[in-house]
Amino acid sequence: MPKLQKYEQKIRRYKEKLKKLIIRIGISYPKEFELKDEISEKLLLPCHLGILFFGDFDITLFEKIKFRLNEIYDSYFFEIRNLGGYNFPIKLFSKGVKKEYREMKKSSDKIKIHPTNKFYQILINKRIEENLGMIIAITDLPIYSSNDDNILFLFGETHLKHRCCVISLLKLKEQFYNRPKNHHLFEQRVIKEVVHEIGHLIIGPDHCLNKSCVMRFSNDVKEIDKKLFNFCNECKIKLINVRERYNF
Repeated sequence: MPKLQKYEQKIRRYKEKLKKLIIRIGISYPKEFELKDEISEKLLLPCHLGILFFGDFDITLFEKIKFRLNEIYDSYFFEIRNLGGYNFPIKLFSKGVKKEYREMKKSSDKIKIHPTNKFYQILINKRIEENLGMIIAITDLPIYSSNDDNILFLFGETHLKHRCCVISLLKLKEQFYNRPKNHHLFEQRVIKEVVHEIGHLIIGPDHCLNKSCVMRFSNDVKEIDKKLFNFCNECKIKLINVRERYNF
């Protein structure tokens, strides 16, 4: 019995040392980004939507996103608000970072990717502070899913419970694939992904099977390019059902 207690003490000491090492080098562990949300009420529609930019972006990008959202989600939002730019504090920026190879055969470079929960807690706090129904983050940083850290280099992810989502622009740029810059194509991809993630917050987690529907899951940018900005007829019915449920 004393021998067993001795081993248990050793294991506890090693565990504490490992935890300190993890914190020091910036790797996340489960409780590091445990999300806290003071608001437990369900989403009410119409609502206020906020867009928070992680980094500096041209104001015209926000205006184009806002125009398309108002067109597709007509009367779903009282207001679509530009919440401006946000930069991670230095200590927070390094937390949870993983280094992974690009999804390209020719590249041997590793890229630092960030967990989605690191964005979500900031979005939750901002949603409460600004009294928003839902909120979305747009970032140039590559992201991986906090729900499954094997899901890397996401286009975007939605957290239904906390009414927030995050979109990464890195893989939406032609330059990522060593192709010439195409700003128009880039903006189209961004808008489609924003519409897609907001769609999840409104009509739920399911993806559409229609290849041209904006709610179709996209494995790569080619599939994003094939999609339209709009909902297919079946998904439009889901939007109508939501409108009827909230009586607006």
